[in-house]
Amino acid sequence: MKIKLIDPAFKGDHLEQDARDIKAYWFARLSLSTIAALTPEHHQVKITDENVEEIDFDEDVDLLGLTGMTMHAPRAYAIADRFRQRGIPVVMGGIHASSIPQEALQHVDAVVVGEAEMVWEQLLQDVQRGELKPIYKADKVCSMKNMRHPRRDLLNREAYSTVNCVQASRGCPFACEYCTVSQFFGRTYRYRPVDEIVEEVRSLEGDVLMFVDDNLVGKPAMARELFRKLIPLNKKWGSQGSLTMAKDRELLRLMSKSGNYAMFIGFESLSPDALAAMNKSWIQVEEFEDNIKIIQDHGIMIIGSFIFGLDQDDEGVFERTVRFCEKTGIELPIFFILTPIVGTPLFKRLESEGRILHRQWEKYNGGNVVFQPKLMSEDTLQEGYNWGYHEIYSRLSMFKRIVLNPFPLNRLVPNLGLNLAFRRMVMRAPNGTITELSRILHKLNISLPVKNPKNLIPTLADISMERGQKLWQEASREYLRIRATSDQRFRSLVIRLEGSMDLQAARTFMSRMMLAIQTGLPRVVIDFKGITHLSPRAIQHLVSEIYDWIANSPCNVQFINLKDKLARMPSNAVNLLGRIEMFEDDEANTRLVDK
Repeated sequence: MKIKLIDPAFKGDHLEQDARDIKAYWFARLSLSTIAALTPEHHQVKITDENVEEIDFDEDVDLLGLTGMTMHAPRAYAIADRFRQRGIPVVMGGIHASSIPQEALQHVDAVVVGEAEMVWEQLLQDVQRGELKPIYKADKVCSMKNMRHPRRDLLNREAYSTVNCVQASRGCPFACEYCTVSQFFGRTYRYRPVDEIVEEVRSLEGDVLMFVDDNLVGKPAMARELFRKLIPLNKKWGSQGSLTMAKDRELLRLMSKSGNYAMFIGFESLSPDALAAMNKSWIQVEEFEDNIKIIQDHGIMIIGSFIFGLDQDDEGVFERTVRFCEKTGIELPIFFILTPIVGTPLFKRLESEGRILHRQWEKYNGGNVVFQPKLMSEDTLQEGYNWGYHEIYSRLSMFKRIVLNPFPLNRLVPNLGLNLAFRRMVMRAPNGTITELSRILHKLNISLPVKNPKNLIPTLADISMERGQKLWQEASREYLRIRATSDQRFRSLVIRLEGSMDLQAARTFMSRMMLAIQTGLPRVVIDFKGITHLSPRAIQHLVSEIYDWIANSPCNVQFINLKDKLARMPSNAVNLLGRIEMFEDDEANTRLVDK
């Protein structure tokens, strides 16, 4: 048979990539070259990647094979329809078709669900007999031993930054809510025999390659063995892995020595609550800066991924993320709008909550809002994403991240080149704006050191000096951590206070909070639940300042979990009972904070 395999292009959006973009930073995908390798030699196979060459719709073929992610589905269906009009059978695989095969079957004759290794040859035999079945799905995952090398000879080598792509493992040991990896490969993490990986790498032409694994370091012991055996080959390589690699200095040393120059790492969010909600609490936000520095100190460039639009994200997330990337010198930041890919737990949850806006699959590309965010409007999310990308690839931001970053000088030109390539794509997109409240929220979320810990203990007369000394030492290590979140839909500002608050911290907090109130939010709730040490003068300052300010403002400011803190103070420490009444806890505010 004459078999044609097509990788559809993504068209009609600012994220569409031209030939210059692909040559600068994109590598060939492995899916179709792997299918070609699985095809018995008596068949003739050709591959067309529509991203780099035109499709010949009149070509003489006996079978058409298609792949694609969700954003490619409409184009894949259109291609399939044209070939089927000629009576040519069409089969489709990939993440999208595997997730909703019944939809795909409206446009194709058969769908390969999941991995193709164990069903492709049977499918070809069925085509020849005229007995093609609608669904082909293996009853188990394929073995990673003795895997065939992809047919790279069928790819247009000159069109990409490299066609030297190798897969060492499949799956991921984690199960993030938004991710399709576990859904497609099963809840497994499989590694090829290291010697087989090394042999494939040795066979490649050229000195640069990409490991296209979802998490190359998912099994550190296997990864260390691989890196040791790569060292003599003198190759340069990039890949993707979890931030857990920063915990293993030996792993990083071997990565660097074996030729690793860049890793794609999913940070996703600067909010611990957001990470926990997406089942990614195994990485700690407070360790991000140290982890980034450790990886960079090994000469490894970081391609850092961040997601906007999580349920915990308000409009302050955009500037907060941009400034973090600048501060830490992340060489190539990548931003995505949260995208609920069909079949993932995220899609199922948002659909059950009635928050999926539409099923225009071409918009499910990480650059368009396709669901209803929780704490901001759809327009605010889209505008903030657009602003964030333009801001992070502005000349000033690139200077901060690349030139001022103490990275080895021999990486300056490559890092800058990649940034300029990304900048070309970003500049094709519409620019965006962020609100004044967004900037204020960025400033409001802060940790303030305690300057006078002795004033935090209002009941020293009632406790032993030994206990008092212990409390002073404990408090002196504390900070006032401010976590501010706005809810645009309910026009509310929720401020969670954690740690210790002395008078100086209270003054700084109030000055920043007043800026937020002046943006016009009608309701502010301040939650004291996380406060462990509190100065009487601090709370007196807060209440007095807010009382005086409220007299001339329609803003409703209320406290949550404050009475419990005041009850621990001596009766003569603060005389606030008359004024506290107007800031009294109420059930509605508690629900707002919990939400």
